Amino acid sequence: MMRLEKEDIQFIDTYLENSDVVYADIRMEMVDHVASDIENRMEAGDTRSFYEVFKTYMVENKAQLLKDNKQFLKSADKKIWKTFLKAFLSPLTLLLFLISCIGFYVLYLNFNIETFRLIISYVPLIGLSGFLLTYVVYHKVNNLKRFSVVERLAFPFLIFYQLPNLVFNFSHQTKDFKTILWIIGFVSLILTIKILLVVISINLFKSYEKRFKNIA
Repeated sequence: MMRLEKEDIQFIDTYLENSDVVYADIRMEMVDHVASDIENRMEAGDTRSFYEVFKTYMVENKAQLLKDNKQFLKSADKKIWKTFLKAFLSPLTLLLFLISCIGFYVLYLNFNIETFRLIISYVPLIGLSGFLLTYVVYHKVNNLKRFSVVERLAFPFLIFYQLPNLVFNFSHQTKDFKTILWIIGFVSLILTIKILLVVISINLFKSYEKRFKNIA
């Protein structure tokens, strides 16, 4: 079977990137698809140069490819939640949650209520900082391409950044011990989720770095 040259593959990748297919993982899937179709056309008897065949192909298929780009983004969101659910149901997650509960309870016993509230108020910021450090530092240091699944992890991070504010506001209205325990449980859950998201982000970065190292 006929194979395109490496320069031709790179040309397709650059063309798609310039056409606003900005995520490397989505672009790589499209590059494979486009290259395969062009190879089939040339093998079937189209004697024109790669560039001429490619130009004709794009006139016929570019609109559909850009539409597929949106579908890939939806698939990226599904992959995020599927990966998160798998990690959340892990026994290690329960262990992490229990350790967090114990840790916050110890803080409650050793500090006054105002100091305790101040400490737990930093939990959302810790999680958001974890994502920023993971994305910005790891991404820039390793000079990686943009990956759809990794970047779209920012959405659940922002969701879990906002939720604790409701509990923190409520915590200022009561000193009831039972309510404090509920707050400890909720904050521990949020912290556990934040840690899971950071771990998922790092694992995805490593996975994509290995899989797409030829375009990173």
